[in-house]
Amino acid sequence: MTKVIKHSLIMVFFALICAQVYAAGKKQYVSVASVDVKAKASQFSSSVGTVKYADEVIVIQADKSWSKIELPGGKSGWLPNSSLSAKKIVVKLDGKKKSSATASELALAGKGFDSNFENTFEKTNDVSFAPVDKIETFSTSEKDAVDFLKEGQLFVGGEE
Repeated sequence: MTKVIKHSLIMVFFALICAQVYAAGKKQYVSVASVDVKAKASQFSSSVGTVKYADEVIVIQADKSWSKIELPGGKSGWLPNSSLSAKKIVVKLDGKKKSSATASELALAGKGFDSNFENTFEKTNDVSFAPVDKIETFSTSEKDAVDFLKEGQLFVGGEE
């Protein structure tokens, strides 16, 4: 029985190593509007750059939640795996190819709508998306967010 468990653990370990090696050196595409590339695999690590929707990156290392990517110009940094897609992203609007979408297009897509659907839904259901659109304009700087966490003694991802 212990041999079966030992062999199973070895197989799982081997599969994880193969998955990381397979992911390394592969093209991936940014699947979010914009995301900061981090110096470390932590949401609150300093930023080394920014990538935008549909940008192509090269994954040089991958783990369970984060991928180390190579940026043009030789810089490297970390992105959450949830911000990447193996599928090439090409946006077509009015029959024209476009390499990235606008923030408003992505906001509507995030709601599952396009502008025509949103307008029809608002009229049919006597609702307004204006408050949602206003909330989506609120933002804070990364520095302010980190200062807030430190001041409140909130520690995220093992970093202080």
